[in-house]
Amino acid sequence: MSAATPNVAASVRARLLNVAKAQGVDFNQVLVRFALERILYRLTQSPHADRFLLKGALLFTLWYDMPHRATRDADLLGFGASDLESVAQVFRDIAAVPVDDGIMFDPASVTVEEIRKEAGYGGVRVMIAGDLARARCKTQIDVGFGDAVTPAPVDSVYPVLLEEMPAPRLRAYPTYTVIAEKLHAIALLGMTNSRLKDYFVAPDL
Repeated sequence: MSAATPNVAASVRARLLNVAKAQGVDFNQVLVRFALERILYRLTQSPHADRFLLKGALLFTLWYDMPHRATRDADLLGFGASDLESVAQVFRDIAAVPVDDGIMFDPASVTVEEIRKEAGYGGVRVMIAGDLARARCKTQIDVGFGDAVTPAPVDSVYPVLLEEMPAPRLRAYPTYTVIAEKLHAIALLGMTNSRLKDYFVAPDL
């Protein structure tokens, strides 16, 4: 893990505190969003960039330049090896990408476990420890495998919290695919669907 420049880390933390105050939200919520943004940037700068598509709640930040709801994780569609050790090594590589944006991610902290989503497909959950001028956070990334994406993914620029930061440029689910997945989950699971937000989010799309 490469150390962040101390004055950069302190400056970024202070400015994120100002963002939290301006938006009237808890600092930890802003810190989590920043950590997700910066791990996505590292992903795009790594040799593994082409192995993932952005999906899930962070797409609302992408589409509307603001989060649809507070989210504590990123959802990705992954390609390639899906066993736990292979995924762990990929994210250790991503966490180790050197970027002078104030936040440090510890490659040695990467953990991966299997998860099963409500719509019947499996995936893995990745946890990575981060540190921003002694403000610590856990970054959670859920990765699914095997989904078909139709129409084709779209090239996207993910919005940044601090304007001088380089933005993640990555491929993402198109709106049509998101709508189709949510309607499929509603039709498949009906009233047993524990993701009640699907019923409220779909009209916004």
